[in-house]
Amino acid sequence: MHRRSASRLVDIASTSSAALGRTTQRHASNVARNRKPPGEALSRKTYDKVELAAKGLVAAAAKKQNKVGWGHPQHHEGETRRLTAAVKSAANPLKAPTPELQMLLAHQNISPDPELGRSLNFEPGSLVEIRRSESVYHGVVVQTIPDNGRWMTYSLLSGGELWPHQDSDVMLYIPGFVERDLIARCGSKQATLLNESEIAARVSVLKRLRNLEIAVEQTVKELHHQLRGIYEQLRHPDPEQATSVTVEEAARLVTSKSRDPLLTKWAVHKYLFEKCKYFSAEVSNFLERPAFEVRSKRDVDTIDAVDEMVARKDPVMDSFVEKAKILIRAARKRARETWSQPPSYQADDNTTFKPAEMFIIRFLCSSLRNNRMTQRDPFLLSQTYIMKKTGLYDSDDYGQRTVYPFLVELGVIPPWQDPVDRTQPSTGISGMPLLGSELARGQPSSSPANTSSTRPASSLPLGPEDFYSRDLVDHLRHDFGDMPVYVIDDADAEELDDGFSVEAVPSEPGRTWLHVHIADPTSVLPPTHRIAREALARMESLYYPDGSIPMLPDVPELRELSLGQVGVQRVMTFSGKIDTEGNIVEYKIRPGIIRNVQKLHYSDVNEAIGAPFVPPQFPFGGGEDLIPPSNAASVGKSAIDDLSSVRKVTDALVKGRVRQGATQYDWTKSKVAIRPKSLPTPPVTNRPYRWSGFPKLYYAVESSRMVDSGSRQIVAECMRLASRIASMWLRDRDIPAIRRVSRELVDTTPGAVQQMLSSRDESGFVDHLLMLQLGLVSTGATYAVMLGPHAVLGIPDGEGYMRATSPLRRFLDMVTHWQIKHALLTPDAPRLFPEEWLQDLAKHSTWWEGHHRGIERNHERFWAYKFLERRIAETKEGSPEAERLADALVAVVTHTPVNNFLHQYWQASCHLWDLGLRGILIQLGPTEPLKGGDRVPVKVAALKLGVTSQLDLVKR
Repeated sequence: MHRRSASRLVDIASTSSAALGRTTQRHASNVARNRKPPGEALSRKTYDKVELAAKGLVAAAAKKQNKVGWGHPQHHEGETRRLTAAVKSAANPLKAPTPELQMLLAHQNISPDPELGRSLNFEPGSLVEIRRSESVYHGVVVQTIPDNGRWMTYSLLSGGELWPHQDSDVMLYIPGFVERDLIARCGSKQATLLNESEIAARVSVLKRLRNLEIAVEQTVKELHHQLRGIYEQLRHPDPEQATSVTVEEAARLVTSKSRDPLLTKWAVHKYLFEKCKYFSAEVSNFLERPAFEVRSKRDVDTIDAVDEMVARKDPVMDSFVEKAKILIRAARKRARETWSQPPSYQADDNTTFKPAEMFIIRFLCSSLRNNRMTQRDPFLLSQTYIMKKTGLYDSDDYGQRTVYPFLVELGVIPPWQDPVDRTQPSTGISGMPLLGSELARGQPSSSPANTSSTRPASSLPLGPEDFYSRDLVDHLRHDFGDMPVYVIDDADAEELDDGFSVEAVPSEPGRTWLHVHIADPTSVLPPTHRIAREALARMESLYYPDGSIPMLPDVPELRELSLGQVGVQRVMTFSGKIDTEGNIVEYKIRPGIIRNVQKLHYSDVNEAIGAPFVPPQFPFGGGEDLIPPSNAASVGKSAIDDLSSVRKVTDALVKGRVRQGATQYDWTKSKVAIRPKSLPTPPVTNRPYRWSGFPKLYYAVESSRMVDSGSRQIVAECMRLASRIASMWLRDRDIPAIRRVSRELVDTTPGAVQQMLSSRDESGFVDHLLMLQLGLVSTGATYAVMLGPHAVLGIPDGEGYMRATSPLRRFLDMVTHWQIKHALLTPDAPRLFPEEWLQDLAKHSTWWEGHHRGIERNHERFWAYKFLERRIAETKEGSPEAERLADALVAVVTHTPVNNFLHQYWQASCHLWDLGLRGILIQLGPTEPLKGGDRVPVKVAALKLGVTSQLDLVKR
């Protein structure tokens, strides 16, 4: 839905208003004509019927006064009077919210992640659709303000309430629905006593909103017959496969010549949300990616079959539950007996699941998915019935957090396999664009690329299986000879993307060249290759506690690209000449050749050059063996001299960014290591498995200072330098590029930003308690085809920042390399990818990053909470560790308490600093004087593991 649609919506709302007025007048005339003459009495029977109907209408009015489609009073001023009364009533501070609005508050995301910012600014006057807990509201944005460390939007709902909600609640957004001056006259959120002008303005807005709602509902009715068959049109032809569809794509299948296309699209949007059995809405950020998963025919049939079993109380369900009880009790006994053994399994040859029981198992497996309550869960009723019927799970939540342990103990899912979905979503963009440049031509070959001293001649386009037969920029490569290239990483790093060299400038004292060398997969891989398209679909390599999913496949042509191989290696080199103040006084980008790579480890370098090192903490012990002993002797004298020089340069770069406002948020984060990392996972069959043992878990806590200090800071700053150079180099040539853009933090109280900036240390770190107390709000970060600042890193607007340093594991970095090479080969035509395609990719990248980070956090929290759950279970009562878990935990409040209407208590998001864990502090009173930054002694109330895990804490 776009801005240009707003004027059309205003026309629709105005037309609807006039039509409704005429309808009301006609209805009043008809009533007058049919009225009985005065004095003519009604029969008792007729009177009773009229009285009963009147009571029903009054009850319906009380229940549905805010519902779409409720008719206006017959008096020509009836609508105005009713809306005026609704506005006045809603502004009453003593009026309790309606049950529907209480549910909206109860299910909203009241514990936002501090790492996530705001990606969209809702303008006043915009039309929004708000969905939460199956409730749907339409509203007009009045204002958006920072509130308690997060953004809150206040929208005027069609019932007259001015109500707060978050970005994540908005499923549809149309700017410019109401004029800014009219919205300005509506008053602010703080107003409880409205003047006549503000009441009149709100009534005017509500009239437009109500009329538009009626127009949309009418369109839904008109299209209902066509929409009924849309699932069969959209589903995948393979009944085993799901697919996806955007609202735009689905709307093209529906025709409505008499209706505006916008109303058609809105009607389709509403229909897809309603038909949850067939269509599952995107959960990460629907507003950024308005798409639905179209369930497979098999899944739909499975839901129908299990719902039918439950409805008719099929004996198959009873026998399945009885079988499950036996398996669950045996599994619990076996888990206790093999608690400390290595993970293993064997098939249970004494038990077989019948075909109908496999339907139930498939149903429960399919129900293990993230559900944000913006849509009704089609699995929930039958899921709850089955879980309650077993009687073995004491819980008030019979959703996926109960289904997961049920399937584990049933023998279907290994206990060491977490339930978080790893499915790769579709990109929503039309693949790689067709290219006609040198990068898309060459001699077709499936052999590894080889070097050539001649410039490649034009030839036929490469096919989807063709690698480059030659290095297209070989003639442009700068040979760095025997200059040492230092590649520093962890001992178990899988992909070595980057290294750096240092070069003094004798003729310019105080200035130093820093060369950042990046692995060069685009020397082999053209953008036309099938692997490039697959990389676009994956976007980046994924790293989880129990394994990783690489972006690029393990094929011979790509196998030797990681830095540190013996012999000549091709790289893309980003070079910056840096002065003592940390200014980039000169920069260049060249394809390069390196020969002298020295692989080092962070801990060795820290000890060798005397750099500060903040080690990870192991609050439960036992993880020290995971840190390899440092070996400073492995770093030679010449390397120490070079690394010390690089450290001076990167320190200057850091100070330069700090002068520009760079800020580091000091925070802690849990990290669980699993040994063995490769875990057995058998396929689902018609026989259950007997699980034994569990992998060894090691619990560490890392701080922001740890990952950006010492040798880690040196490497990180070199990569930031290369990313800045890439942006400026493309800027100088007016080449469209995807950049990472973030704006400054926003004050909630005057002077808070300046207080934060003045409290930073020399590396830009701010104390976490101060950040929470100041209540600063992040504006978020997005990808955009434009120059813009990266305020968090202290990079100004005219310079920009982009992805360029990890092409082995990030698709955007490969795009940057292809763009640069194209500009080097054809400087007079420096545009490779169409700008429109880049804009689509930037938008998708913004959505993808939020989606991926959400999945990554769910994995990390599951394993951290799993460790804690097992630790509590195996800790003996009365031991020092049991006392510590019960009596020594302290939580830092991250946001002031909010009312959880569903459970009728107040709660606050918080952080266990010593454990690096987020939690929810529950069962608070309405007058708890808590605010961001307060430290509260707590104890664990509940650990809820599942697709989205939760840690509940209570005060002690």
